[in-house]
Amino acid sequence: MAKLNKETIAMNILTCPTLNEAAEKSGVSISTIYRLRKQESFQKILKKIKNDIFHEAMNKAQGYCLQSLETLRSIMNDEKATDSSRVSAARTVLELGVTMYEDENIIQRLKELESRLIE
Repeated sequence: MAKLNKETIAMNILTCPTLNEAAEKSGVSISTIYRLRKQESFQKILKKIKNDIFHEAMNKAQGYCLQSLETLRSIMNDEKATDSSRVSAARTVLELGVTMYEDENIIQRLKELESRLIE
């Protein structure tokens, strides 16, 4: 089986709701899907495709971050909005800020550890 076919099968496994659908869309039997899933080389292909899909989704999500934050800000500042909506929006903005700070801090600390290991 060609590598391109395995990549297509992996993509179908990850994007179809069932393995039967993935097999049908890939033009292979369900037993082929089960056999492939046991192969370490196919697991590597599956992992790579999964990572590619995730990174693509995250890139799209990042594109919506500013708009999402602006929406939360407008709800938070809208005196006509319900108190619970305003509190929820404010809490979400705070949680995002804390999470981003923590992530940035962890990344910086990892970079420092990596540079120490290299030295």
